Parts: sequence; structure tokens; C-alpha cells
Amino acid sequence: MEEINTANNKLNIGWLSTGNGSGSLGLLKEGIKLHNNKTLNINFVFSNREYGEKEGSDKYLDLVKKNKIEAITLSSRRFKTERGLPWKDLRVDYDKKVLNSISKFNVDILVAAGYMLFSPVICNHFEILNLHPALPDGPNGTWKRVIKKLIESKSKNSGISIHLMTSELDEGPNISFCKFNIDNNNNQNLIEIEETEIFSSIREKQIMYERVLLGKTLFKISKGEINIKKDSYIDLTKEVELSL
Repeated sequence: MEEINTANNKLNIGWLSTGNGSGSLGLLKEGIKLHNNKTLNINFVFSNREYGEKEGSDKYLDLVKKNKIEAITLSSRRFKTERGLPWKDLRVDYDKKVLNSISKFNVDILVAAGYMLFSPVICNHFEILNLHPALPDGPNGTWKRVIKKLIESKSKNSGISIHLMTSELDEGPNISFCKFNIDNNNNQNLIEIEETEIFSSIREKQIMYERVLLGKTLFKISKGEINIKKDSYIDLTKEVELSL
């Protein structure tokens, strides 16, 4: 993987997403803003869902095509069903097929934004920016697990971080992050935790902040203000909050 140099050339990216819901759609819209104002090029969008699988992903793919960006799809669900094996036994083969589909594109980085699959094979061939719904030193896991951990521990703040994907899940070097406060005064029962107001409130903030953080981070990478090869990361809280 070569050093990214955007001093004279526009940043070219590939986009990976399941395209499941409003969070993924919002992240793509942030990327498309930068694409349409010529800050960077989104060369393709890959989804592990195909048309007809889910209403949300159909809407997502419609947005890609509306903006004249090439859409590549390979249903992970169909891939698993046709082979009748556990996903752990199929992950490498699936990744290889995805890699074969996207390798023809000359991109500087990939962005995993709402991509529900871990890609250990692909991250050995491309630099992949991955969003995590917590601060760099916060809980690991899915956004639901992160929120539950935050509520259980009565955390007063959380945030969003962007790191490079590696073969170790959620363990790659951090690129950027932003913080937000949590009004977490109630000791909720874990069984009912997903129905609580605090759970919904944290999720709303995750979605709101991650969109802006991703846009700011990609802009700074495209302008050479962030070097993803450098062993450090940047706090963009103030810039994110000014844009909310």
C-alpha cells in the first residue's frame, strides 16, 4: 500500500456499506457532498446487499445511482445460503470475491461506513477507514453494545472515532475522534435498556456526530491536513460541534 499524496491529485476513495438504515444513508450523503463539490472522488460504492433484499438498502443503492456513482453488490446473505456453511468458514472466500470486484479501481483508501462485515482480507490490500461509535479508549463492539456499556458504567461522555481497519477487530490505529456529553443519571435495568430514553438519546448523538466527523476527516485527508500513516490522531470535537 503506497503513501497517500493529495498535494496535486484529488483523493480517490471506495465506499463499503451494508446500507441498512438512516445512519448509513446519512454517512453516504456526507461523502456525496464532498464528491459533488469536487473535494474527492467516490469511485465506487460496494454493498453486501442486492436489490430486493431490504427496503433500506434499496433506498441506499438508489441514492448511489442517482449520483452517478458505480454501485457494486454481492449479497452476503445469498452467499451464505447457497453454501450452507457458517459465516466464519466463508469470510475469506467472500472477501476474495469482493476484492476481485473492487481491485480494478484505482483508489487511495476505502471507507467502511455502516459496513456490517469485518474484512480481514481486504484490509491487507487497502487502507480502510472504519467508524467506531465510541472514543478511542471507549467500549468495543457494535453500537448497541457500546451504548449498553456506557449506560451500565454511568459514563458522562462518549464520542465517535475513526481508525484504520486491521485484521484485529476494532484495534487499528486511530485517525480522528470527537466527544459528546451524556445525561446518564438513571440506573436502568439491562433487560429493558434498549427501550429507555437514554439509549435513544445516545444513539441519536452517535448518528449526528459520526456524519460530521467523517466529513471533516475525509476533507482533511484530501487536503493533506491528516496523514493516516502518521502514528497520531486528532481531536475534531470543536470543529464538529461548530458544524452541527
